[in-house]
Amino acid sequence: MQEIQYRNFSLKTHKKNWHLKSPNVCQFELTFRCGFHCKHCYADCYNKPDFIKNELDTEKIKLILDKVYNAGVIWLCFTGGDPLTRKDFLEVYSYAKIKGFIITVFTNGYSMTKQIADYLKKNPPFVIEITLNAVTRKTYEDIAQVKGSYDKAMDGLKMITQRKLPLKLKTQVTKDNLEELLKIKDFVEDLGLNFKPSSFLHARLDKNLTPCSLRIKPEEVVELDKRLWDTGDRLLDDDCRLMPNSENQSPKTGHRIPNIHLFSCAIGGGDGVHIDPYGNLVPCGCIREPRINLCRESVEEAQKNILTWVRSRTFTTDSKCRICQMKATCYRCPGKAMVEKGNLEAEIEWFCELARLS
Repeated sequence: MQEIQYRNFSLKTHKKNWHLKSPNVCQFELTFRCGFHCKHCYADCYNKPDFIKNELDTEKIKLILDKVYNAGVIWLCFTGGDPLTRKDFLEVYSYAKIKGFIITVFTNGYSMTKQIADYLKKNPPFVIEITLNAVTRKTYEDIAQVKGSYDKAMDGLKMITQRKLPLKLKTQVTKDNLEELLKIKDFVEDLGLNFKPSSFLHARLDKNLTPCSLRIKPEEVVELDKRLWDTGDRLLDDDCRLMPNSENQSPKTGHRIPNIHLFSCAIGGGDGVHIDPYGNLVPCGCIREPRINLCRESVEEAQKNILTWVRSRTFTTDSKCRICQMKATCYRCPGKAMVEKGNLEAEIEWFCELARLS
Protein backbone atom coordinates (compact mmCIF):
# COMPACT_ATOMS: atom_id res chain seq x y z
CA MET A 1 0.00 0.00 0.00
CA GLN A 2 1.40 3.40 -0.99
CA GLU A 3 1.98 5.76 1.93
CA ILE A 4 0.98 9.40 1.76
CA GLN A 5 2.01 12.16 4.17
CA TYR A 6 -0.83 13.42 6.36
CA ARG A 7 -0.31 17.00 5.21
CA ASN A 8 -0.65 16.03 1.56
CA PHE A 9 -3.66 13.83 2.32
CA SER A 10 -5.31 16.67 4.22
CA LEU A 11 -4.72 19.23 1.46
CA LYS A 12 -5.91 16.86 -1.26
CA THR A 13 -9.08 16.02 0.64
CA HIS A 14 -9.85 19.65 1.43
CA LYS A 15 -9.47 20.61 -2.23
CA LYS A 16 -11.74 17.75 -3.29
CA ASN A 17 -14.46 18.73 -0.84
CA TRP A 18 -14.16 22.39 -1.78
CA HIS A 19 -14.79 21.36 -5.38
CA LEU A 20 -17.78 19.28 -4.31
CA LYS A 21 -18.95 22.07 -1.96
CA SER A 22 -18.91 19.65 0.97
CA PRO A 23 -17.69 20.28 4.52
CA ASN A 24 -14.48 18.63 5.70
CA VAL A 25 -14.47 19.37 9.41
CA CYS A 26 -17.02 19.08 12.20
CA GLN A 27 -16.78 20.62 15.66
CA PHE A 28 -19.27 18.65 17.77
CA GLU A 29 -19.93 19.94 21.27
CA LEU A 30 -21.06 16.74 22.96
CA THR A 31 -21.88 18.55 26.19
CA PHE A 32 -21.48 21.81 28.06
CA ARG A 33 -20.81 19.82 31.21
CA CYS A 34 -17.34 20.27 32.66
CA GLY A 35 -15.70 19.47 35.97
CA PHE A 36 -14.28 23.00 36.04
CA HIS A 37 -15.82 26.46 36.19
CA CYS A 38 -12.91 28.38 34.69
CA LYS A 39 -13.16 32.13 35.08
CA HIS A 40 -12.41 32.74 31.41
CA CYS A 41 -14.63 30.00 29.91
CA TYR A 42 -17.14 31.25 27.35
CA ALA A 43 -19.47 28.25 27.80
CA ASP A 44 -19.57 27.86 31.59
CA CYS A 45 -22.91 29.68 31.66
CA TYR A 46 -24.43 26.47 30.27
CA ASN A 47 -22.53 24.16 32.61
CA LYS A 48 -25.63 23.79 34.78
CA PRO A 49 -28.11 20.92 35.35
CA ASP A 50 -31.06 22.79 33.79
CA PHE A 51 -29.22 23.06 30.48
CA ILE A 52 -27.37 19.74 30.59
CA LYS A 53 -30.60 17.74 31.01
CA ASN A 54 -31.71 18.92 27.55
CA GLU A 55 -28.59 17.72 25.74
CA LEU A 56 -28.69 14.94 23.15
CA ASP A 57 -28.96 11.32 24.23
CA THR A 58 -26.71 8.62 22.78
CA GLU A 59 -28.97 7.53 19.94
CA LYS A 60 -29.53 11.07 18.70
CA ILE A 61 -25.79 11.71 18.71
CA LYS A 62 -25.31 8.59 16.59
CA LEU A 63 -28.07 9.74 14.23
CA ILE A 64 -26.30 13.07 13.74
CA LEU A 65 -22.92 11.37 13.30
CA ASP A 66 -24.48 9.33 10.50
CA LYS A 67 -25.63 12.53 8.83
CA VAL A 68 -22.25 14.20 9.31
CA TYR A 69 -20.57 11.16 7.76
CA ASN A 70 -22.96 11.13 4.81
CA ALA A 71 -22.21 14.82 4.22
CA GLY A 72 -18.57 13.93 3.54
CA VAL A 73 -16.96 15.14 6.76
CA ILE A 74 -13.67 13.40 7.59
CA TRP A 75 -12.20 15.39 10.49
CA LEU A 76 -14.31 15.23 13.64
CA CYS A 77 -13.57 17.10 16.86
CA PHE A 78 -15.38 16.13 20.06
CA THR A 79 -15.43 19.17 22.30
CA GLY A 80 -17.54 20.80 24.99
CA GLY A 81 -17.49 21.48 27.91
CA ASP A 82 -15.54 18.32 28.44
CA PRO A 83 -16.83 15.40 26.31
CA LEU A 84 -15.20 12.91 28.71
CA THR A 85 -17.80 13.83 31.35
CA ARG A 86 -20.50 12.02 29.37
CA LYS A 87 -21.17 8.51 30.67
CA ASP A 88 -21.58 7.33 27.08
CA PHE A 89 -18.38 8.94 25.81
CA LEU A 90 -16.69 5.66 24.88
CA GLU A 91 -19.83 4.42 23.13
CA VAL A 92 -20.04 7.62 21.09
CA TYR A 93 -16.30 7.66 20.42
CA SER A 94 -16.22 4.02 19.28
CA TYR A 95 -19.20 4.61 17.00
CA ALA A 96 -17.40 7.51 15.32
CA LYS A 97 -14.13 5.60 15.18
CA ILE A 98 -15.74 2.63 13.44
CA LYS A 99 -17.26 4.96 10.85
CA GLY A 100 -13.75 6.10 9.97
CA PHE A 101 -13.65 9.68 11.22
CA ILE A 102 -10.27 11.22 12.00
CA ILE A 103 -11.00 12.20 15.59
CA THR A 104 -9.67 14.95 17.84
CA VAL A 105 -10.74 15.07 21.49
CA PHE A 106 -10.67 18.29 23.50
CA THR A 107 -10.50 17.84 27.28
CA ASN A 108 -8.90 19.26 30.40
CA GLY A 109 -7.82 15.81 31.60
CA TYR A 110 -9.85 16.11 34.81
CA SER A 111 -12.37 13.44 33.76
CA MET A 112 -9.86 11.04 32.24
CA THR A 113 -10.16 7.54 33.72
CA LYS A 114 -8.09 4.39 33.39
CA GLN A 115 -10.93 2.79 31.44
CA ILE A 116 -11.03 5.63 28.91
CA ALA A 117 -7.24 5.85 28.67
CA ASP A 118 -6.89 2.09 28.08
CA TYR A 119 -9.58 2.16 25.39
CA LEU A 120 -7.93 5.10 23.63
CA LYS A 121 -4.60 3.28 23.74
CA LYS A 122 -6.16 0.45 21.72
CA ASN A 123 -8.19 2.81 19.53
CA PRO A 124 -6.25 6.07 19.46
CA PRO A 125 -7.64 9.38 18.21
CA PHE A 126 -5.70 11.57 15.82
CA VAL A 127 -4.86 13.74 18.81
CA ILE A 128 -5.99 14.64 22.32
CA GLU A 129 -5.81 18.37 23.03
CA ILE A 130 -5.60 19.40 26.67
CA THR A 131 -5.79 22.94 27.95
CA LEU A 132 -3.15 23.45 30.63
CA ASN A 133 -3.51 26.86 32.23
CA ALA A 134 -1.08 26.46 35.13
CA VAL A 135 1.51 24.10 36.57
CA THR A 136 1.23 25.13 40.21
CA ARG A 137 -1.68 23.99 42.34
CA LYS A 138 -2.67 27.45 43.59
CA THR A 139 -2.87 29.10 40.16
CA TYR A 140 -4.49 26.08 38.55
CA GLU A 141 -7.28 25.82 41.12
CA ASP A 142 -7.76 29.58 41.23
CA ILE A 143 -8.52 29.49 37.49
CA ALA A 144 -10.55 26.26 37.50
CA GLN A 145 -12.41 27.29 40.68
CA VAL A 146 -12.51 23.65 41.82
CA LYS A 147 -10.57 22.39 44.82
CA GLY A 148 -8.57 19.25 44.06
CA SER A 149 -8.72 19.87 40.32
CA TYR A 150 -4.95 20.21 39.91
CA ASP A 151 -4.06 16.73 41.18
CA LYS A 152 -6.88 15.07 39.27
CA ALA A 153 -6.04 16.82 36.00
CA MET A 154 -2.36 15.97 36.37
CA ASP A 155 -3.33 12.33 36.96
CA GLY A 156 -5.31 12.45 33.72
CA LEU A 157 -2.36 13.93 31.87
CA LYS A 158 -0.11 11.24 33.31
CA MET A 159 -2.44 8.47 32.08
CA ILE A 160 -2.24 9.93 28.58
CA THR A 161 1.53 10.34 28.51
CA GLN A 162 2.16 6.89 30.02
CA ARG A 163 0.20 5.33 27.17
CA LYS A 164 2.01 7.50 24.63
CA LEU A 165 -1.25 8.77 23.18
CA PRO A 166 -0.96 11.61 20.63
CA LEU A 167 -1.13 14.79 22.66
CA LYS A 168 -1.17 18.57 22.30
CA LEU A 169 -1.12 20.97 25.24
CA LYS A 170 -2.63 24.44 24.94
CA THR A 171 -2.56 27.39 27.31
CA GLN A 172 -5.09 30.18 27.57
CA VAL A 173 -3.16 33.24 28.69
CA THR A 174 -5.01 35.42 31.21
CA LYS A 175 -4.20 37.89 33.94
CA ASP A 176 -4.33 34.96 36.36
CA ASN A 177 -1.51 32.92 34.82
CA LEU A 178 0.61 35.54 33.05
CA GLU A 179 3.33 35.38 35.71
CA GLU A 180 3.47 31.58 35.37
CA LEU A 181 3.60 31.43 31.59
CA LEU A 182 7.29 30.58 31.25
CA LYS A 183 6.93 27.84 33.88
CA ILE A 184 4.12 26.34 31.80
CA LYS A 185 6.29 26.60 28.70
CA ASP A 186 9.13 24.71 30.41
CA PHE A 187 6.73 22.04 31.68
CA VAL A 188 5.26 21.48 28.22
CA GLU A 189 8.63 21.36 26.50
CA ASP A 190 9.98 18.92 29.10
CA LEU A 191 7.28 16.55 27.85
CA GLY A 192 8.69 16.93 24.33
CA LEU A 193 5.70 18.96 23.15
CA ASN A 194 5.32 22.37 21.53
CA PHE A 195 4.06 25.23 23.66
CA LYS A 196 0.74 26.56 22.26
CA PRO A 197 -0.39 29.74 24.03
CA SER A 198 -3.35 31.90 23.06
CA SER A 199 -4.20 35.36 24.36
CA PHE A 200 -7.68 35.65 22.85
CA LEU A 201 -10.66 35.71 25.19
CA HIS A 202 -14.25 36.61 24.41
CA ALA A 203 -17.45 37.08 26.38
CA ARG A 204 -19.59 34.17 27.50
CA LEU A 205 -22.45 32.94 25.36
CA ASP A 206 -24.91 34.64 27.72
CA LYS A 207 -23.08 37.97 27.12
CA ASN A 208 -21.36 37.87 30.53
CA LEU A 209 -18.19 39.96 30.19
CA THR A 210 -16.12 38.31 32.94
CA PRO A 211 -13.70 36.61 30.48
CA CYS A 212 -13.03 39.96 28.79
CA SER A 213 -11.90 41.44 32.10
CA LEU A 214 -9.19 38.76 32.25
CA ARG A 215 -7.48 39.77 29.01
CA ILE A 216 -3.89 40.82 29.36
CA LYS A 217 -3.01 44.22 27.92
CA PRO A 218 -2.50 44.40 24.12
CA GLU A 219 1.04 45.68 24.67
CA GLU A 220 1.73 42.63 26.87
CA VAL A 221 0.49 40.37 24.07
CA VAL A 222 2.84 42.00 21.58
CA GLU A 223 5.80 41.92 23.95
CA LEU A 224 5.24 38.24 24.78
CA ASP A 225 4.86 37.44 21.10
CA LYS A 226 8.27 38.99 20.43
CA ARG A 227 9.86 37.04 23.30
CA LEU A 228 8.38 33.76 22.05
CA TRP A 229 9.15 34.39 18.37
CA ASP A 230 12.46 32.51 18.32
CA THR A 231 10.85 29.27 19.48
CA GLY A 232 7.77 29.65 17.30
CA ASP A 233 5.45 29.71 20.33
CA ARG A 234 3.53 32.75 19.18
CA LEU A 235 0.47 34.31 20.78
CA LEU A 236 -0.40 36.07 17.53
CA ASP A 237 -1.34 33.32 15.11
CA ASP A 238 -1.87 34.52 11.56
CA ASP A 239 -4.43 31.76 11.02
CA CYS A 240 -6.72 33.60 13.49
CA ARG A 241 -6.74 36.81 11.48
CA LEU A 242 -9.56 37.77 9.17
CA MET A 243 -9.10 37.19 5.48
CA PRO A 244 -7.03 40.08 4.08
CA ASN A 245 -9.68 40.88 1.46
CA SER A 246 -10.93 43.99 3.28
CA GLU A 247 -11.15 46.18 0.18
CA ASN A 248 -12.11 45.70 -3.46
CA GLN A 249 -11.24 47.68 -6.56
CA SER A 250 -13.96 49.37 -8.54
CA PRO A 251 -13.98 47.96 -12.12
CA LYS A 252 -15.05 51.39 -13.46
CA THR A 253 -12.83 53.85 -11.61
CA GLY A 254 -10.05 51.64 -10.29
CA HIS A 255 -10.46 53.27 -6.88
CA ARG A 256 -10.33 51.23 -3.68
CA ILE A 257 -13.77 50.75 -2.15
CA PRO A 258 -14.71 49.23 1.21
CA ASN A 259 -15.80 45.60 1.29
CA ILE A 260 -19.36 45.63 2.60
CA HIS A 261 -19.42 41.91 3.43
CA LEU A 262 -19.57 41.39 7.17
CA PHE A 263 -17.91 37.98 7.34
CA SER A 264 -14.34 37.71 6.09
CA CYS A 265 -13.53 34.63 8.18
CA ALA A 266 -13.46 30.92 7.43
CA ILE A 267 -17.10 30.13 8.26
CA GLY A 268 -18.21 31.67 4.99
CA GLY A 269 -16.17 29.10 3.08
CA GLY A 270 -18.40 26.18 4.03
CA ASP A 271 -15.40 24.04 4.96
CA GLY A 272 -16.66 23.17 8.44
CA VAL A 273 -19.78 22.68 10.52
CA HIS A 274 -20.35 23.46 14.20
CA ILE A 275 -22.89 21.45 16.21
CA ASP A 276 -24.06 22.29 19.72
CA PRO A 277 -24.99 19.79 22.49
CA TYR A 278 -28.66 20.00 21.52
CA GLY A 279 -28.06 18.91 17.94
CA ASN A 280 -28.24 22.33 16.33
CA LEU A 281 -25.99 23.33 13.48
CA VAL A 282 -24.93 26.93 14.15
CA PRO A 283 -22.65 29.37 12.29
CA CYS A 284 -19.77 29.10 14.77
CA GLY A 285 -18.82 28.79 18.42
CA CYS A 286 -19.77 32.40 19.16
CA ILE A 287 -22.77 32.88 16.90
CA ARG A 288 -25.64 30.59 17.94
CA GLU A 289 -28.35 32.03 15.71
CA PRO A 290 -29.61 30.99 13.24
CA ARG A 291 -29.66 27.37 14.34
CA ILE A 292 -31.04 24.33 12.55
CA ASN A 293 -31.65 21.05 14.36
CA LEU A 294 -29.98 18.09 12.68
CA CYS A 295 -32.36 15.58 14.21
CA ARG A 296 -34.86 16.89 11.67
CA GLU A 297 -32.72 18.22 8.81
CA SER A 298 -29.80 16.90 6.80
CA VAL A 299 -26.37 18.43 7.28
CA GLU A 300 -26.30 19.46 3.63
CA GLU A 301 -29.59 21.37 3.79
CA ALA A 302 -28.80 22.92 7.16
CA GLN A 303 -25.34 24.01 6.04
CA LYS A 304 -26.77 25.48 2.86
CA ASN A 305 -29.18 27.63 4.86
CA ILE A 306 -26.52 28.70 7.35
CA LEU A 307 -24.11 29.68 4.57
CA THR A 308 -26.83 31.64 2.80
CA TRP A 309 -27.32 33.63 5.99
CA VAL A 310 -23.57 34.14 6.55
CA ARG A 311 -22.80 35.18 2.97
CA SER A 312 -25.73 37.57 2.80
CA ARG A 313 -24.65 39.57 5.87
CA THR A 314 -23.36 43.01 4.97
CA PHE A 315 -22.47 46.09 6.99
CA THR A 316 -25.65 48.08 7.54
CA THR A 317 -24.24 50.73 9.89
CA ASP A 318 -21.35 53.17 9.92
CA SER A 319 -19.27 50.73 11.96
CA LYS A 320 -15.60 51.66 12.14
CA CYS A 321 -14.75 48.09 11.17
CA ARG A 322 -16.29 48.57 7.75
CA ILE A 323 -13.68 51.04 6.57
CA CYS A 324 -10.85 50.41 9.02
CA GLN A 325 -7.42 50.33 7.35
CA MET A 326 -6.22 47.76 9.91
CA LYS A 327 -8.99 45.28 9.11
CA ALA A 328 -6.61 42.89 7.38
CA THR A 329 -4.40 42.65 10.46
CA CYS A 330 -7.16 42.48 13.08
CA TYR A 331 -8.18 39.47 15.14
CA ARG A 332 -11.67 40.73 15.91
CA CYS A 333 -14.56 38.96 14.19
CA PRO A 334 -18.36 39.34 14.05
CA GLY A 335 -18.78 36.42 16.47
CA LYS A 336 -16.62 38.01 19.16
CA ALA A 337 -18.47 41.29 18.61
CA MET A 338 -21.84 39.59 19.00
CA VAL A 339 -21.12 37.98 22.38
CA GLU A 340 -19.31 41.05 23.74
CA LYS A 341 -21.32 43.93 22.29
CA GLY A 342 -24.55 42.26 21.14
CA ASN A 343 -23.87 43.51 17.61
CA LEU A 344 -22.11 41.71 14.78
CA GLU A 345 -20.76 45.01 13.42
CA ALA A 346 -19.41 46.50 16.65
CA GLU A 347 -15.74 47.26 17.13
CA ILE A 348 -13.94 45.83 20.18
CA GLU A 349 -11.46 48.30 21.59
CA TRP A 350 -9.04 45.64 22.87
CA PHE A 351 -8.67 44.17 19.38
CA CYS A 352 -8.39 47.63 17.84
CA GLU A 353 -5.43 48.40 20.08
CA LEU A 354 -3.83 45.02 19.41
CA ALA A 355 -4.11 45.56 15.64
CA ARG A 356 -2.55 49.01 15.99
CA LEU A 357 0.39 47.68 17.98
CA SER A 358 1.05 44.55 15.94
